[in-house]
Amino acid sequence: MDRREKEILDKIQKQTENIEIPENLGPDRIHRMLEEKEPKKRIRVYRMGALAAACVVIVAGIAVWQLAGSRQEQQTVTTPSDNVINDSKTIATAEDYEQVYRYIEAYQEESTMERGGITEEYALDGGNFLTNGSNGSVADSKSAVSDYAASTGDYSQTNVRQEGVDEGDVVKTDGRYLYILEDNEQEIAIVDTASGNMEKVSSISVEEDYIYEFYLASEQKKLVVVCSHSGLNMDAVKVITYDIQNPQKPQIQGEVTQSGSYHSSRMSDGYLYLFSDYYLQDQARKEEPETYIPMVNGELIEEKDIYLPQISQAYMYEVITAVNLEHPSEITDSKALFSKGGDVYVSNENIYFYETEWRYSSNDVTTVRKVSYKNGMLTAEAQGQFEGYLNDSFSIDEYKGYLRVVTTEGETNSVYILNQELEIVGSITGLAEDERVYSARFLGDTSYFVTFRETDPLFSVDLSDPEHPEIIGSLKIPGFSDYLHFYGEDQLLGIGMNVDEETMTTDGVKLSMFDISDPADVKEKDTYVLENVYSTDVSYDYKAVLIDYGRNIIGFSGDAQGGEKYYLFAYDEESGFVCNMEEEINGNGLRSVRGVYIDDTLYVVQGNIIEAYSLKDYQKTDDLIL
Repeated sequence: MDRREKEILDKIQKQTENIEIPENLGPDRIHRMLEEKEPKKRIRVYRMGALAAACVVIVAGIAVWQLAGSRQEQQTVTTPSDNVINDSKTIATAEDYEQVYRYIEAYQEESTMERGGITEEYALDGGNFLTNGSNGSVADSKSAVSDYAASTGDYSQTNVRQEGVDEGDVVKTDGRYLYILEDNEQEIAIVDTASGNMEKVSSISVEEDYIYEFYLASEQKKLVVVCSHSGLNMDAVKVITYDIQNPQKPQIQGEVTQSGSYHSSRMSDGYLYLFSDYYLQDQARKEEPETYIPMVNGELIEEKDIYLPQISQAYMYEVITAVNLEHPSEITDSKALFSKGGDVYVSNENIYFYETEWRYSSNDVTTVRKVSYKNGMLTAEAQGQFEGYLNDSFSIDEYKGYLRVVTTEGETNSVYILNQELEIVGSITGLAEDERVYSARFLGDTSYFVTFRETDPLFSVDLSDPEHPEIIGSLKIPGFSDYLHFYGEDQLLGIGMNVDEETMTTDGVKLSMFDISDPADVKEKDTYVLENVYSTDVSYDYKAVLIDYGRNIIGFSGDAQGGEKYYLFAYDEESGFVCNMEEEINGNGLRSVRGVYIDDTLYVVQGNIIEAYSLKDYQKTDDLIL
């Protein structure tokens, strides 16, 4: 549970401590309701952050039920109709702020249809009602591990979703210094490793803000910090850029702000692209645009830079801002995508913002808008739609101008291929009935994805002819892989859970190595099960894994009997998986464990504790408490 979630829960507890839970909302009643009705929306198991979010929804829902109870008794609950999705392939821009406000009014009218004006989609965020469109996590927590765990020289880099597009993290290294976000979330420690013994030599502190993550632009000698920032009227995201030519004396170079809560960010070709979710306040007033239009560096986003949604209503924005690292106090470009909440996938040329329209009387539909980016400029390109929802950002991929997606809809799964105008040109539907997608990976003209119910089918799909994609192979094995990662030219690594075929219960974290030299005949050639290891951070945080094929390193933490441990594996054709290190992790930070290496030393970071191990004999060599 992070600081913000704790504040939300504390606030709700104070406001609802005297409210009695209605009998029809008691645990037994809710349990029976869930058993009687199969949920339409997907459910995934996450750690404390998701649990806190669930508690927020339940407790807030009870409070709202009490407050609106007298009105509910006089109303007949009606089922909302499905929103009509615009078929236009062109992203529309706002003519004026009044047009934007009409979308808000349309949403407000629909939201009064149920429970005296409060619909089931609401959650709380610091006193404002938000929808479940927000993924409730920072930096794409729903993504999977990258195709390439990039490393250059003799040190590791953050594991990213798209090769060539950098991402922020809470631990970075430049090959000598370690940069680590401390537990207080207000200080980044700079630790020198040159002598062989770790020494904290300086730090970067933010007194009134809280740090989400940061970037290390080694070539420009800059550290870019992404923070939360609370203003007088609304929350905002702040980006502060530091000159670290002398890491022992970092200097501020500039900062920018934009409205909303931090969603994610990317860095490419010397520009930072910042994404924030700006939710409308209850006090939105038509004649006062500042109450419903997001701001960037203190200025309202212009009408022409607001992209309208594909349905006739909206209540939040995805604010996208580009910052040139050479001029870190200036905004290069900004756009605001008006929406109901979604997620982003960033390729090497385009930003895809996708959101699912959950349907009451027909199949769920995901809409997608494409915005190109180059040299800090953002341009609306196209919009489209396809049936179903995406498991995570690894179920969507761009290749040679085509967008390929793997979706789940109801009891089946599908593959869709869309052209540059985001028109569907090819598809495969009705796949893996009664199962859902757990992980996916695209490699050139081939896609691999895993579904699960009782066994783990790994499908391979030939995408070489975009108009006629074809399933060319499937492999069924026990258990499931939460994510997939290419390991060398003809190998695919899977990390997930092993499942007992008789009891259908998980009994340990499972590593699988698949031979994909022939995509039509994929083979699971080696496995390794960490028995009594209940989970791994990699299942929900792809930055938590350290994978380097060149160094033959596979590292991650796992929750085992007796506490959390860090595991370091190697793999070769003859021996299969070899566990070279299994060490207890000290510290109890709220964030996922990170493992990074410099030369022949592995540094395991949990909260304010750093432990160093030799990559030659895997013995502990040093530790440091920040």
